[in-house]
Amino acid sequence: MQYEKLITRRATVEDLPQLNELWKNAHYPADIFEKRLTEFHLVEDPVTKRILACIGIHPESTGAMIHSEVFGDPLNQDLYRDMLWPRFQILSRNLGASKIWTQEPADFWLKVGFENAAGEALKSLPNFPDREEHLSWKVFQIFDEEKVEEMMKEDKYEALLQIHQGETEAFNRQLRLLRNVIISLGIIALGAMLLLFLFSFVTSHPSFGR
Repeated sequence: MQYEKLITRRATVEDLPQLNELWKNAHYPADIFEKRLTEFHLVEDPVTKRILACIGIHPESTGAMIHSEVFGDPLNQDLYRDMLWPRFQILSRNLGASKIWTQEPADFWLKVGFENAAGEALKSLPNFPDREEHLSWKVFQIFDEEKVEEMMKEDKYEALLQIHQGETEAFNRQLRLLRNVIISLGIIALGAMLLLFLFSFVTSHPSFGR
């Protein structure tokens, strides 16, 4: 098998015959997973069309859960996990997840940055449908929610400050415009009064224009 030619992709309905067999052999609920087919991602040999690995990732709230690994080729499990792991990270970020969780026991997940989660760390654990109460959790932090919230608050403050500055500048512009209008009207009024005075002066002294 030429591993460099293997492909990763999302599962489709054409994969169900192979997937149902793999799920049933692993004692997973094939009928339920069939309805959630888009959660599952595969490693496939494009020549033989054989599914070598299938792993699910389920989004829930602010997290995503890697679950239900099955392997058509059990001898190279970590290779297939390593091929699918970048897809899971990109997908989780696109879904807005801040953490990726798993109960899969393989050491591979600890090697790529997952940490064992217990106690305080489990307070943010979403209610995943595939969770097993008797299994421990591992968690991978994509980003710190508290830091993001703090940055959002700062951004909102900056935005409000910019709005306030913009409103102040607009108000000052209006004041300058009003002042210019008042000055212009004053000049016009003064000119009109001067012309009226001259007209009155001339009309009251007929000899002035001789």
